[in-house]
Formats: sequence, C-alpha cells, structure tokens
Amino acid sequence: MVLPVEAMSEERFGSMARQMGRWVNHMLGQQYHRFCPSEVWAPAVNFSEGRDGYGVVVDLAGVQAETIDLRIEAGGMVVSGRRETPDSPAGPGPGRVHLMEIDHGRFCRKIDLPEDVDVDAAVNLAASYHNGFLYIHLPRKRR
Repeated sequence: MVLPVEAMSEERFGSMARQMGRWVNHMLGQQYHRFCPSEVWAPAVNFSEGRDGYGVVVDLAGVQAETIDLRIEAGGMVVSGRRETPDSPAGPGPGRVHLMEIDHGRFCRKIDLPEDVDVDAAVNLAASYHNGFLYIHLPRKRR
C-alpha cells in the first residue's frame, strides 16, 4: 500500500530517506560505508571557510568527549564514537516510549575536505568540545 506523503509520519519518512540515501550512494559507486558502517547515525555538521582555513562544528549533544574519535583519511575527516541512550526523566524501569527522536548508539560522519586543507598539519589538529559541540580548525596550505 502506498501512502500519500501527508499521511506518512516523520519517523517513517526519515527511515525511508536514509534507505534512499544508501541506495543512491550504492548506485553512484560512492563507497562511504568503508568509513562509516551503515547501521549508525550521522551527526549534523556546519562547515565554514575563513581566511586562514576552515572551521567545522559537529553537533554531539550528550556524547562523552573521551568516546569521540577524530581522524583524517582518504581525502576526508571522519568523526565517530558512541552516544548512550538518554535516561528518561520518568525514571528507570519498564515503561512505554511515545516518541524517540534522539539518535543514540554508534555514530559516524565523513566530511570531504577541500584540496587546499593542509592535511599534514591537520593530522595533529586540535579540537575542543564545549556544550555538546565539537569545534575543529583545519589549516589551509601555505602558498
């Protein structure tokens, strides 16, 4: 049975969008799964450019800083780790979930980097984690 778009819940649409994204990547030959297994969630990212390099902000609310893995590989930067299931304010024990939109479990995000990022300097990059956001500065190659 095909449902009209208006009748689909956001949850079902999000799941379908992820499946379509995997299918499109597979059909186009993009092998992102080498970097990020398919059964993970991907955090939101802001990527900006400044005079001396690039800035990346990754939304990782609720993630413990020591569980974050940040690495440069294959022309991109990979941010991965794990976020635990948030506790319910209703208390522990059996209960019924009415809505669950906060992703939890393993996460992974590959960000393609521009060619002028100084990858050698970026390998030793410093990142800071504050209020649930991971801040990364990527230097530009010197000319």
